[in-house]
Amino acid sequence: MAFLTHRRRGSDRWLEWKVRLFSVAAVLGLAGIYFEERWMTGSAIALLAGGLGLRFLPGSDSMRVELEDDQDDDLGQPAGEPSDGERQAG
Repeated sequence: MAFLTHRRRGSDRWLEWKVRLFSVAAVLGLAGIYFEERWMTGSAIALLAGGLGLRFLPGSDSMRVELEDDQDDDLGQPAGEPSDGERQAG
């Protein structure tokens, strides 16, 4: 069930690099297994650890701030002001 939860929505600025690292590590790992070369499988593990390390780099918070600013521009009013519908109801 843990795989079904979505912690955050929006784009991840490191997603493209994570996919690249995983792809290279997968090919390198399979080649290392096939050729029975320990340095290849060790390199694949190191690349996967590097991809895991990208998870902890900052970047998602700045994306949230940019998204909030974009939403304010789309509405045409600052975030703190009530909309016309809220003014009439209240």
